[in-house]
Amino acid sequence: GVEANPEKCKAIIQMQSPQTVKEVQRLAGRLVFLSRFIPRLADKAGPIFTLLRKPKNFEWTDQCEEAFKSFKTFLTTPPIL
Repeated sequence: GVEANPEKCKAIIQMQSPQTVKEVQRLAGRLVFLSRFIPRLADKAGPIFTLLRKPKNFEWTDQCEEAFKSFKTFLTTPPIL
């Protein structure tokens, strides 16, 4: 079967919450790379992707933090068949 690259997952799990637009871009790129393994990525990452549309008004909100933590939890939890 196809599995997510453990190194890519580890990179997200070990990330701190982004503080700049550049860090959000890195996170978004990593999430998109793993998108085939994350159901409904666009819905779950909506608050994070919204930051990329308004880079001048960068504000890491509670919704962004919640989404970020949920991805970390998802990537550390083995899939249930």
